[in-house]
Amino acid sequence: MKSTIILLTLVCGVAAAEQFYGPNGSFSGSARTSGNTTRYYDASGRLIGTAEKSGNTTRYYDARGSYQGSSSESGGTTRYYDARGSYRGSASQSGGNTRYYDERGSYRGSASQSGGNTRYYDDKGSYRGSKQ
Repeated sequence: MKSTIILLTLVCGVAAAEQFYGPNGSFSGSARTSGNTTRYYDASGRLIGTAEKSGNTTRYYDARGSYQGSSSESGGTTRYYDARGSYRGSASQSGGNTRYYDERGSYRGSASQSGGNTRYYDDKGSYRGSKQ
């Protein structure tokens, strides 16, 4: 579940306070933003990582502060890179919908935003969780 929370937070941006839920509705973690830094927590409240935004670039760190990668936003598309700078995929936003692609350009899933809720789906359209 830890990797699911990180993935969801990497691809959907940040807000002042967010809560994440799994496909069965169980609480799986949260995010808290202060200034340009967002801290991500698992369901037990343990820190699992941080994100620091500067301009259109966000840098991601694990709980120990080790650099994990970055993302760069431009023209409705966010591109993701690992710690070595290798391209890992992208997210394209249009209206309240986001589509996710891996490094080869293969479709990996989507998110649909309505009001303050975002629902996540895998590449087959199966519901994977939500953010509120």
